[in-house]
Amino acid sequence: MNAKRTAAGILLLAALPFLVKIAALGTTGYALQSLYKLAQLGIPVTWRLKKKRGMHVLWPFDEPRPALLGWMTGALLGCALALMGIIAIQIGTGFGLVDPVSIRAGFDQRFTVHAPLAVAIVLFLSTLNAALEELHFRAWLDRELSALCGNAAGIGISALAFGGMHILIFWGMPWFSLQAILMIAGALALAGAVWSALARMRGGIHLAFFSHAVTDVLLLTWGLFWLGYM
Repeated sequence: MNAKRTAAGILLLAALPFLVKIAALGTTGYALQSLYKLAQLGIPVTWRLKKKRGMHVLWPFDEPRPALLGWMTGALLGCALALMGIIAIQIGTGFGLVDPVSIRAGFDQRFTVHAPLAVAIVLFLSTLNAALEELHFRAWLDRELSALCGNAAGIGISALAFGGMHILIFWGMPWFSLQAILMIAGALALAGAVWSALARMRGGIHLAFFSHAVTDVLLLTWGLFWLGYM
């Protein structure tokens, strides 16, 4: 009974960033649109305060470092996920599901994006944002649910939550079609499951973050050229 109550409490906490993001839909400004990230950070940090102190509440620095094979596996999976994303975007472009011209125009109008800012956004998403998402979805949500309900529940729910959050992220961008948004969410749920698998290796949370960063760097850098920022 206690395990069920704890799992239910975790799911309620995991819902909080979704509620914050839903409340911000329709607002303007990157700050308001990004408030949910504070919840994504605050929840695992507060949870980890029960057992950790200092910088360890922000990231599992005390976990062992991965072996060389782990780093190689993370890099290869990151490259594979990025390549799959690029191929999917190209196929979607061919079928008219995504249009780089309208996407570029939408970004430029909403966020006043220019080349240096676009590069800065890629760097942020590939480092701090990737670390935040791994802390929330893999180091906290997957790990805690897996301990209470088993690996299948931990991996499945955290992966679906990771993909589902991105539905809300892209929902306020009308230059993405519904089909494109669902494709993105599905692809990211798959990526989340892959990173959960990596997280089960030695030093796995470091590997999950590394693979996530590799995926973002490759895919988003390609996206800069695809959208004409580079």
